[in-house]
This record gives sequence, structure tokens and C-alpha cells, in this order.
Amino acid sequence: MLRLSNVFVAGGFPDVTYISRNEYQLESTIEDYLDSRYKLLSISGATKSGKTVLVRKIIPKKSSFWISGGQISDLNSFWGIVLEKTGGYTSFSETINENKNTVSGREMTASIKPGGMGGDIKSQYSESDQHGSSQTVGRAVPLAFSAVNQLLEHKLPLIIDDFHYIDKSVQQSIVRSLKDPIFEGLSVILITVPHRAFDAIGVEKEMTGRVKQLQIPAWQITELEKIAELGFEALNVHCDSEIIKIMAEESFNSPHLMQDFCAALCKANGVREYQSSSIKLQKPGDWQIFFRNMANDTSKLAFERLAEGPRSRADRIRRTLVNGETCDIYGAVLFAIASTGPKSRLSYEDIRAGLRTVLSNEIPQAQEVTRILDQMSKIAREKIEGEPVVDWDNSSLYISDPFFAYYLRWGVILPEGE
Repeated sequence: MLRLSNVFVAGGFPDVTYISRNEYQLESTIEDYLDSRYKLLSISGATKSGKTVLVRKIIPKKSSFWISGGQISDLNSFWGIVLEKTGGYTSFSETINENKNTVSGREMTASIKPGGMGGDIKSQYSESDQHGSSQTVGRAVPLAFSAVNQLLEHKLPLIIDDFHYIDKSVQQSIVRSLKDPIFEGLSVILITVPHRAFDAIGVEKEMTGRVKQLQIPAWQITELEKIAELGFEALNVHCDSEIIKIMAEESFNSPHLMQDFCAALCKANGVREYQSSSIKLQKPGDWQIFFRNMANDTSKLAFERLAEGPRSRADRIRRTLVNGETCDIYGAVLFAIASTGPKSRLSYEDIRAGLRTVLSNEIPQAQEVTRILDQMSKIAREKIEGEPVVDWDNSSLYISDPFFAYYLRWGVILPEGE
């Protein structure tokens, strides 16, 4: 019996509801790269946009070496993981045996003629002494040398998922050390977010001309709707197109969120497996309650951690909101971001306009706001597990996680003036 959990799969591989998106030739581009090789392939796309699912579709885990960028803290940890996955070694030893065998003995011959008959009797005696010595000789094998040899020997693609998690100095060392293996025909694929797509070139200028880019387009409403249509058909249930469209529009272009919405709608209608008789799904009684309930299970912790900010030796200045309540500057900036929709990419002017919307008094100075954005980005990288929910690059703020964006929209109650 087909179960709901096998149809709408958020966070895993969706066999039933996989959408190939053939018009973008994503799968064929990866296949062409594997045929040609001798370059590095950088695949970029928004968080939870299906990058990993796409690559897994073409290159199963058993036919490649997958490494998560979140596991890599320095170059040695990278090569150590490679070596572990390839079954290599970092030391070699052999035992040399030197054995000697000494034989000694004597021989005696006699003639005996009993009863007039003659015969010869020969007697031999020997003894041996075996002795020897053994010596074990060992030598260390450089970590990177052994790992590279293993990669070239296996000839399987090396895939680094979430490459943007890795510190830029470590990225440079990794890319630099992979240049020769790529020249020898090793397939190397980096999976990252759009605004970090060119990190491989940025950290190592000599890779210019040796990097192939594949950008995953944002999901369209019609594509997200197709996920629902395939899944509902597999479960033998019917759902009005208006309901499907509402869920697609609230998914922040994320197939992951769309999978979640469809599963939640099925559960709300008591559907957890294939229906022997077709039924029609009913919309939630209140969409706001439906989306708010789901928002409370997403990125609330990330919001609270960013609102808390770093530890401060002194109390922060309280800012008055348009509804008369107060918060510090971290809370004000988060409210300002939420008031934009939120957008997935915000300029400083977008954030400043948001601050004017949520604050009733003077807007903080530009330097103070950018300092807070720097701190938030640092907290997102170092203090919050998983994909950094925000990333400030001194000119734009990126909301990298659609779940965080979704929480800002449905989980945050914005201050409103009278």
C-alpha cells in the first residue's frame, strides 16, 4: 500500500513527485559534463530548490563520493573525509623475513651375508636447524597524496554539497589542490547557493576557464502545482486547482515547502495512504491558521537566535515600535526585513524603508544597521545549524532559507500603528 510519506517527500528523494523540468535541460547538462570532464562543475540554486535531488537523480550516492561542506573545517579534514570514503590509507608497512636452514647428518654402509647370502645395508641420519629474523619497515603516506590517488583510481565523481558552508580560505586550498586531479579527468561538482556560485573562481583565479556553471532556475508556480497533481493522483485523491495554486504561491519557490504543504493538507483530510475509492480534498477552514501552524514548526529558533544577537556587556538601546512596544535594534531590523514581504534579496535601502515602517522614532544610522547585518550573518553561519538563514555581503542581504522567509511571513506578527 502506497503511503503518504512515500509520495510527498520533503528533505529526501521524491520518487513519485520528482519533476525533471526538461525545458531547462538540467539533467542533460550534468550528463554532458560527466561525458566531457576536465572542468569543475558549479551547480547553484536557492536553498531547498532541489539542487541535491537533481544531482542524486543523475549520480546516485553509490556511484560517487559525496561530501557535505558542513563537515569541512580545514584542508586536512577535507582530505581525511575523502580518504575515509575511498578506503585509502596514510601509512604503509611491510615485514621482511630472512630465514636460514642448516642440514647436517651422516651415512653408514655395511655388507652382511647371513646363510651364505649377501646384501648391503645403508643407514642415513640427518637433522636440520631453521633460524632467521624478521624486520618490519613502515613509512607515512601524505594525506592529500593518498586521497588524490584514491580518487583517480576509483574514477568516480567527487561532489561537495553546500560548498558555501566552507570558509573561503579553505575553499581556496581545496580548489587549488583539485586542479591537477581535474586535469587528469576527475569529475568534481560543487553545489552552492546563487550568490556564491563563482566562489571557485573567486578563491582561485587560475580556475578561470576551467569552471562550468549550471544555475538552477527559480521554480515557477506551474511547476510547483505539478508536484501536487502527481502526488494527489498517486494517492487517488482529487484537489481543486484553486487550493493547489494557493499552496504553490505561498511556497517561496521551494519544492520542499510545497511537498510539506501537500502532505499537511492530506493529513488534515485524513489521507495517509492510497485511497481505494477516490475522495476530494477539502481546503482548510482558515488558510491563515493552516500556514501559521506550519510556520511555528519551521524557523522560530533561527528568528529568536538572531533577535537575541551576540552577548553584550551593556544593555542595548530600546527602540519604540509604531504600536508603542519596544525592542532593541536586532528585533527592529528583523521586523523591517519581515515587512518587505519578505524579499529574498534586500538592499540596504529596502531595509531602511522597512525600519521606517516599523519604528516610530529616529532611524538608526547606516553604520549601525550594517554592523547589525554583519553580526546577524555571523550568527547565522556560526550559531545556527544548517543553511545560513541570512547572508549579508556588504551590499545586499540574502534570505537563503525559504523556511526562514516563510516564518517571517506567517510566524512574525508585525507591529502596526494606530
